Amino acid sequence: MNGIIESGKNIIGGADGPTSVFIAGKVSAGVSVIAVIIGLILCFLGLKLARILITLNALLIGLAASITIAAVINVDKTVFVVIMLGCAAVTAALSFFLYKFGVFCMVFTGTTAFAVSLTGLAGGNFGILSFTMGFGSREIIIGAAVLVISFILSVFAVKFAEPMLIIITALNGGISSGISFRMFLTTAADFAVPVWAGYAAGMLFAVFGMLVQFMMHSRKIGKKEKSYADEIKEKVSVESEVKKARTVLEDDEEE
Repeated sequence: MNGIIESGKNIIGGADGPTSVFIAGKVSAGVSVIAVIIGLILCFLGLKLARILITLNALLIGLAASITIAAVINVDKTVFVVIMLGCAAVTAALSFFLYKFGVFCMVFTGTTAFAVSLTGLAGGNFGILSFTMGFGSREIIIGAAVLVISFILSVFAVKFAEPMLIIITALNGGISSGISFRMFLTTAADFAVPVWAGYAAGMLFAVFGMLVQFMMHSRKIGKKEKSYADEIKEKVSVESEVKKARTVLEDDEEE
């Protein structure tokens, strides 16, 4: 993998100025297109892919936990790999087989990621709602608020899993698509697009994504209710036929 990366650097670095800029722009534009597609899939089909997304999310949580553990206890490469694989396998299995646990983790990370993208907690101009407080603990206060809100929404999601998954996947997928689409226009088309326009496009994608997902979910619920109603109707019909047959037998005995 490192060899491939180095080869790519040599190709771009070995080219002249305009050529290297052209190659880098093409790569960046391609990455942006892929990010837009992935974001739109998440935005419009998040609930359909819930099991896969929940498992992948837990896998990433396990990898992050393993890196933290390895950094704290300062282990060698072999032990690090074992810890990494173990944490990833455990978290992924728990989220796959314990659906509510997976939903909790998914909504927590999704809410945190969305809030960070808006508040600028990651630093720089990444967030459009970043603001200046009069003291140096701005990030700590915002971070604590984000974590508390994420935890509350995650607990709420355990009770209302499907609606919360729809909202979280639509928001994150939509914002990701909007930002990536802005990057594509900026790099490929050399068209200056303001940052707020990417977020505005993302929110538009998110709204349409929520509408589509809620419509599909309501249709699924309607089919389940119809199937349940048919089962009840069939059961009542059978009980009615049994009652009629019993009445006929009782009348025959009386005669």
